[in-house]
Amino acid sequence: MTIDHAPPLQRSDIPVRIVRAADLAATPWRNGGGVTRRIVTGGPADGPDWTLSIADIDSSCRFSQFPGMDRTAVVVGNDPVELTVNDTTHTLALLDRVTFAGEDIVSATPIRRPTRLLNLMMQRATCDGTLTLRHVRGTVDAVTDDTVALVVLAGHLIIDQQQLRRWDTVVLTDLTPQIRGAATVAAVRLHSEENP
Repeated sequence: MTIDHAPPLQRSDIPVRIVRAADLAATPWRNGGGVTRRIVTGGPADGPDWTLSIADIDSSCRFSQFPGMDRTAVVVGNDPVELTVNDTTHTLALLDRVTFAGEDIVSATPIRRPTRLLNLMMQRATCDGTLTLRHVRGTVDAVTDDTVALVVLAGHLIIDQQQLRRWDTVVLTDLTPQIRGAATVAAVRLHSEENP
């Protein structure tokens, strides 16, 4: 496990795909301990290679275990959370990030009020990737590396005359136009383990 304080996606011929936070459906965790809102997945529908989602941490809860997967979580709610990984507890504030294995025993407790985590889960055998923070100021090219999605965490982005606010996501394609705005975003980068 590491803590950081503070197969490739097939790009489509659709210029831009925006996923609004307000449109995300809440679904119960596999162990019934909480709810998550799935943003986007890659790979087979019945067993995705990777999944990006937002989890609500309303009270003390234990995470579902996902053997064979690697996970990264970033605090995106306003309030901190205590995250315990294999009996070691860490206090994480807004934008703090933690990585751990799907086999690990993990539980979370909000410290003051309910909060949220942005989660990236990846099948260890088929893909590898990162969930990192970036700051956008002005105009930038949308497709410059292996980045497949950007989640707005603060500020705003404008893409194809559409404005994205907090927790909105843009899924990038080869035809995505330039992005402009002033925002802190979480960037998802992925590549295949077979072709790193």
